[in-house]
Amino acid sequence: MKYNYMKAANENPDLCSLIAMEECAELIQAISKAKRDKLNKDNLTEEIADVFICIDWLCEIYNIKNEEISEWLITKKDRISKRLKCGNFK
Repeated sequence: MKYNYMKAANENPDLCSLIAMEECAELIQAISKAKRDKLNKDNLTEEIADVFICIDWLCEIYNIKNEEISEWLITKKDRISKRLKCGNFK
């Protein structure tokens, strides 16, 4: 039987939270390399996938529903759009 990766979040919440932090750091490194003209698209894509998995874990661990995230996405996208329009992001 295949192990369900989501089961890990419930069985090891502290470890999965730590892994999530580490995976975010690895994504930051991959983005930094891309910004320095050293893009490894395969690695960047892999790190994004890792962070997606960790987001699933964090939602499970902290009981965050997709609807809650969707509400924040609307708010944040609107805020970012306004800041970009006003030139507040540079």
